[in-house]
Amino acid sequence: MCKQIFTPIAHRGGTEVAFENTFEAFADAYALGYRWLETDVQISKDGFLYAIHDNNLKRTAGININIDKLNSEDLDQILISGKHRIPRLDLLLRKFNDVTFNLDAKNIHAAKALVNLLNNDKSFRNLCLGSFSHKTMNYMREFLKRDLPMSFSKWEVFSLILDIKFNKNAKYNASYLQIPKSYLGYKLISKKLLDYCKKNGIKVHVWTINKRNDMESLIGMGVDGIMTDNCRTLLDATRKYRFVDKEIVLEPFSIS
Repeated sequence: MCKQIFTPIAHRGGTEVAFENTFEAFADAYALGYRWLETDVQISKDGFLYAIHDNNLKRTAGININIDKLNSEDLDQILISGKHRIPRLDLLLRKFNDVTFNLDAKNIHAAKALVNLLNNDKSFRNLCLGSFSHKTMNYMREFLKRDLPMSFSKWEVFSLILDIKFNKNAKYNASYLQIPKSYLGYKLISKKLLDYCKKNGIKVHVWTINKRNDMESLIGMGVDGIMTDNCRTLLDATRKYRFVDKEIVLEPFSIS
């Protein structure tokens, strides 16, 4: 029987037991067996990188101020939901050093600091770099002095979809297509897209999928991975496809 390779990805570490993008959230996903974790990268005023999605702290900490207006010594004292520290990126990568981290650089300044960090410290590996911004992606590709996998920018996603629509073969500077199921009412995931990506060696990860029926449908279609906030639900959904219930290791696992 043909085996399908599938990777479960904890989106921002998951949100089932702790607030997103906190050490506690990542620790929960890790304990469940997740070995591919997604997070966001923002930069402080003094150039330190943090794992947090929003640039403004209003939603996460109730403080209406941008991260890039605060120095690291101030950010380190702020609590998310009144109890969680904002993780410094380097400490997060060191703490979970046997996983693959999907890093989404939220702006060009964060990307520049991230490139500098990765060029200077080769111990940070098993990474996939991404950004919605085409400018940011191009910067990382040009100045990163290491061969790390990268995802498509938003512009490149549209370009790929047009190539598929008009049956055009092209070369891409990315190996992971990380997209939602649909965008502005347009369905993105289709058999044609998955067949095209498979033929061209592109892995398709879908975000952010939190409903079990959507998970099962996408796994059945043959996507390569799913990002979710509901880590337990995704693991449970894989059992429909006779997933062998064992610890998920760094490599993707197989579903018979």
